[in-house]
Amino acid sequence: VGLLAGDASQRRYSRVRHSDGRSAILVEYPPAIRGELVRDLEVLAWCRDRGLGVPEPLAEDRRAGRALLSDLGEGDAEAALAAASGDARSSLADRLLQPLETLAAIDPADLPPWNPPLDGVRMRWEMAGFELWFVRHLRGRCPPADLSRWLDGLAAAADAHPKRVCHRDYHVNNLLVSDTGEVGVIDIQDILVGPDTYDVVSLTAERAAVRLLTAAERRAMLASWAEATGAAPGWRERATTVGLQRGIKVLGTFARFTAAGRAEYGPWLAELASALAPRLVAAGAPPAVTGLLVD
Repeated sequence: VGLLAGDASQRRYSRVRHSDGRSAILVEYPPAIRGELVRDLEVLAWCRDRGLGVPEPLAEDRRAGRALLSDLGEGDAEAALAAASGDARSSLADRLLQPLETLAAIDPADLPPWNPPLDGVRMRWEMAGFELWFVRHLRGRCPPADLSRWLDGLAAAADAHPKRVCHRDYHVNNLLVSDTGEVGVIDIQDILVGPDTYDVVSLTAERAAVRLLTAAERRAMLASWAEATGAAPGWRERATTVGLQRGIKVLGTFARFTAAGRAEYGPWLAELASALAPRLVAAGAPPAVTGLLVD
């Protein structure tokens, strides 16, 4: 039928249809990452065994780097939220949290070592992209030493949080809502152990959710998540810290994509910088850096 929007990797997704009208998703791996197919199929099987609504492998050709997966539907949570209103939207927002309840019930020690944990070292490395691509490349400034020290502290603070199994990129475009209201999850191959609030922050602070849900609705989702998953006290403060780390990381990513000529990231970059600036000020980030975001 045609290509689908994929993740940031080189995987290529297409929706194909049988003559009887049934559809499936064909995923193709180029030679450079062909070895990841086996790992990704293992991840899907492991997640399905634990009750997550992820695609089911229907057929595979490992030598050619192709697999056929069940189609969870064409409607993602962004479209579903945009079409819903009132009580229906509140109900849908709560259902988007259900996969996070399933993940929260899994002992992190049971997760196979497919991916390294999202620990302090990795979170600090992620934020180095902000220094390189946003501050140095996009704004033409040398990252000040006090910025590096502040980012060191932010990564260390997030690393001290309780740990859970995380989807890693949990947002409305990776959640598919069926006609019966069931929530399916895609793009889960990067599953890992990380800070307990990481996924719910990703969901509620991601750009589409911010546009579609009011601040009160997003706060209610956070509270619902905390109650449903038995989050330890202090989760609001931990969510704030993780939100800063993730926002800084994404600014660096958007700046890198913009530098590579992907102009569609320009407006998202400006929107995120504007939204993140006052939060960084409140968190005590170096003024010289917050000024770059506001400018």
